[in-house]
Amino acid sequence: FCTKKNTLKLKFLNVVRQINIPFSWYESGMSRLWNFNLQYFDWARELVDEAILNNNWPKELKMLNKIIDNWIYENQPGFGDGWHSYTLSIRIRNWIYIFRTFPELVNEKKISSLWMQICWLNSHKEYCYGGNHLIENLITLIIGSLQFKGKESAKIYDKATIELKNELFKQILDDGGHYERTAAYHFLILDLEKY
Repeated sequence: FCTKKNTLKLKFLNVVRQINIPFSWYESGMSRLWNFNLQYFDWARELVDEAILNNNWPKELKMLNKIIDNWIYENQPGFGDGWHSYTLSIRIRNWIYIFRTFPELVNEKKISSLWMQICWLNSHKEYCYGGNHLIENLITLIIGSLQFKGKESAKIYDKATIELKNELFKQILDDGGHYERTAAYHFLILDLEKY
């Protein structure tokens, strides 16, 4: 990706698109997976990493503030790809990273949205898919619940921790391989240190 005044140039799945800010969270003519990548906010995390590396804070900070506010406004709770459990799992962790890096971005609206996303994910875990989807859900719930105080966040943490332990026991075989016996899933499961 690269940024210019009020635009993002994003490349997902080898497809490049220049998007004006504020933008639609569903880019017509793009695949659903491309749109999922837009919702993940991995690109925003990369933007933050680049800002840190280049010590270029003000422009990046202002842009992310507008983009996150736009996401909250445009993505009503429970509707669309932004509320798909997998996109939630990735975005929640990225938002936490962004908020921890730029505490000046944090306000009540953003924290409320983050908590709402965590609660939605908690009640919509991807048991039906299992595998890496469920692992992503549970890791996110653990990380997300630790950002909040109170009985509900403690309950989310306790339950997700138990479920993650059970899933890892089930998915990682005695020989260290993943139970689906594919290299990609093996790598995903064993790459947990990124969290």
